[in-house]
Parts: sequence; structure tokens; C-alpha cells
Amino acid sequence: MKGNKYQYQIILVLSPKTEDKEKVLNKAYSWLESKKAEISNKDHMGLKDLAYEIQDHNKGDFWVLDVESEETLKIKEFNLLLDREINIIRYLILKK
Repeated sequence: MKGNKYQYQIILVLSPKTEDKEKVLNKAYSWLESKKAEISNKDHMGLKDLAYEIQDHNKGDFWVLDVESEETLKIKEFNLLLDREINIIRYLILKK
């Protein structure tokens, strides 16, 4: 896949009780930038009802990131980072 970029869509669901959302999101942004990935679009979908309760929350703050990278991302490393962040209650990483 020389010359082409790998494209990902990352959906993050933050706890509605998160006070400093920018701090939480900056952790994800900085990890992606350290892997030389470019965030082409950041879309805040807002507070939405969840289909089922997650960690005692009925609502979640949804963020969608479109990411492009010259190399494939190390998804397992990124999963570890997201799993350790207590304010992220759910996430989904899709390769386009």
C-alpha cells in the first residue's frame, strides 16, 4: 500500500460526568500524533442516550475522529491506552 494512507475512524464515548474532556481527548490525540497519524476530522456528536447501561451511565458523550496514517497503527497499544482511561466508557476503532 505504498503511497496510500491507512484510514481509521475512532469513536470514543466519554462518561457524562467527565469534567475535563479536553484532557482526556488530548491523551488520545497525543498518542496518535506520536505514531505520526494525522487527525483529519474531530466531530463532537454530543450527549446521547445509550442502548444499555455502561458503568452505571445511561448517557454518553460521543466523539468521532477520522485518522489517516502512513503506517498501520498498533491497535493493541492504543486499546491499552483507552482501557486505562477511566473517563472513556466505550470505544470503537474501525479501519476504512
